[in-house]
Amino acid sequence: MLHHGWPAVAPAGYMGVDVFFVVSGFLITGLLLRDAETRGSISLRTFYLRRARRILPAALIVLAVVSVLTIALVPQREWRSWFREIVASALYYENWQLAIDSQIPRRADLESTPVQHFWSLSVEEQFYLFWPLLLIVAIWFAGRRGVGSRRVLLLVLGAVTTASFVHCIVLTAHEPALAYFSTFTRTWEFGVGGLLALLAATPLRGRDGLRGAASLVGLVLIVVPIVTFHSPDVFPGFVVLLPVVGTLAVIWAGMPVVAWSPARLAALPPVQWMGDVSYSLYLWHWPIFMFVPYITGVPSPPWLMVLLVAFSFLVAGLSKRYIEDPFRTPTHGLRARPSVVLGAMAAVIALVVGAGVVAPGVAAERNIACSRGDRD
Repeated sequence: MLHHGWPAVAPAGYMGVDVFFVVSGFLITGLLLRDAETRGSISLRTFYLRRARRILPAALIVLAVVSVLTIALVPQREWRSWFREIVASALYYENWQLAIDSQIPRRADLESTPVQHFWSLSVEEQFYLFWPLLLIVAIWFAGRRGVGSRRVLLLVLGAVTTASFVHCIVLTAHEPALAYFSTFTRTWEFGVGGLLALLAATPLRGRDGLRGAASLVGLVLIVVPIVTFHSPDVFPGFVVLLPVVGTLAVIWAGMPVVAWSPARLAALPPVQWMGDVSYSLYLWHWPIFMFVPYITGVPSPPWLMVLLVAFSFLVAGLSKRYIEDPFRTPTHGLRARPSVVLGAMAAVIALVVGAGVVAPGVAAERNIACSRGDRD
């Protein structure tokens, strides 16, 4: 959000995505491993339904709102490109849409749209599709061979992670824009988080001094590149190792109870609340930043950006309370009716995709009619 609002303050704020990928790989792999150990198998239905409830409601509401505001506020000449990305975001291939656009000379500048940030969410959704299958196959193979499943998982996940990292380095040297958006160059970031979940099955206890030092070093490796790195043409490449290793260090360290540990900062209520609303904040802040200039008619000055950040937090809190929680909290009736939940999500996707197909066509017909009228 700092990068989007004040690029000079955090010129490499996009590295926050890399932190997000490592954390996601750690959490999801740990979740799948616990399911495999407690139930004896991984339930794809349970996993995918849980992910759908967690991710889709808020994301689809944002896409629906963006679709309406695009028609209401944005010049029709922008509709085709904007709705192309809205549809790509609704169907979770936005990263590949941007990767393709980056290779087309007339689109290579990648003009901003209010859903451009959905590319990272698309990568995550694609990771969710194949990663559980990879773990299931590895566990099945270990059972057939009569060997420890964790050893096989370590070999399989290690091989996939290594191959993805090598691909990332090679592709960045030749096509950095494609490497930035590709799922295959980003898989290793999820993979190292997954390997940490596999190797550190139980939280580390004791050794608070070492853990506190690791946490501080990890934060430095995350923050310093974000505020100092100015060469996006060589990213991700080797540079991405800094925030990735830093994130691994912070996760490994946990919450050490030493006076100088950043755990005290992390435990503060405002920080905890920000973590709670972070997903909705990620979804809403960029559309808010994008649409306000279409309302005011001028780029947002610094003082207005401060207000937009505050407004983004407000919207994120409301989104968490009234959109995210009702779909994933057991105390709400939606939790007991997955068919209703999935049906509603499918309906919103259909509406967004339909708008993405119809609106640009209507705009094109109007443009043709206007040009004919001019000639007449």
